[in-house]
Amino acid sequence: MKPTLDTDQNLLVCAPTGAGKTNIALLTMMREIEKHINSDGTINVDDFKTIYVAPTRSLVTEMTGSFKKRLQKYGLEVNELTGDHQLSKEQIMKTQFIVCTPEKWDIICRKGKKKYFNPENSPKM
Repeated sequence: MKPTLDTDQNLLVCAPTGAGKTNIALLTMMREIEKHINSDGTINVDDFKTIYVAPTRSLVTEMTGSFKKRLQKYGLEVNELTGDHQLSKEQIMKTQFIVCTPEKWDIICRKGKKKYFNPENSPKM
């Protein structure tokens, strides 16, 4: 649990279905959010992005719904990015949490940077 709550170390979680992998991911997301909270309690939403990669489109949809439900009270934007659900550059820029398939993330990393991200205006990914 220490890497999840106290450090920025990479973390690989392997566990059976229903063991709490999603909750561990949510804890790491909350840790990142915590880094961008102002003294007045507001969140600098333009200062970070989190990418959650799920193996299938159905799981992407499920995780997007779960994360939206849990994070909407903080005013954070969660969006799905798959072959079936496209996002404009503007939508990507205003989204803090992108849930996508490995194939879609690969396309963005290899071919989509110019289309989706302007390095001068984008937070580090």
